[in-house]
Amino acid sequence: MKRTTLLLIATVLSTGLWAQSKTLKSFHEKYHDDRDATNITIDGTLLNLVGALAAYAEDDEEAQAFANIAKNIKSMNILSVPMYGTGLSGKEVSSLRKNLKKESYEELMTMRDGDQKINFLADADEKQMRNMVVLVEDKDELVVMNINGLLNMKDLSKLVSNRKHWSNTDH
Repeated sequence: MKRTTLLLIATVLSTGLWAQSKTLKSFHEKYHDDRDATNITIDGTLLNLVGALAAYAEDDEEAQAFANIAKNIKSMNILSVPMYGTGLSGKEVSSLRKNLKKESYEELMTMRDGDQKINFLADADEKQMRNMVVLVEDKDELVVMNINGLLNMKDLSKLVSNRKHWSNTDH
C-alpha cells in the first residue's frame, strides 16, 4: 500500500488543469494533437475511487491524508512534447515559465540534474494549493504535469511528514 501511495502521491504532486491558466491552455492547444506528443488526462472520478479505497485504511494516517487529497482533485494532465519535430524551443519553454509566474503561479522549487531542469510552480496561499504545475525540461523534451483541484496544506504536510516510510521495502 505504501508503494502505491507513494506512486500516486508523486503523480498527484506532478500534474493539473489546463483551463485554469491561459498560458497552459494555449500551450496545450498548440501541442496536444501533435503526432509526436503524448497527452494523458485522468479524470477526478478515478482519483476519487483511489482515494475512497485509501480511506478504508482507517489506522493509516498517510492513507487518510491521501484520501482527503484525492477527493479534491478534479483532473490531472500530463503533456510530453519532444523538442525535435514539433518546433518547441528553449525560448518557448522559458516564456511558458515566465508567463505562469505572471498569472500568479509561484515557483516553489527548481532542480537541475545534468541537462534536466525541473520547476515546481503553484497557485497557492498558506492554507491551500489550487493548482500545481511541474515542468521537466531536457535537451530532447518538455513534460508539463498539471493538477486541478484544491490541495489542503495540512494534508500535504501529513504526507510529507511520513516520507521516511516511502522508502520502506515491505510489500
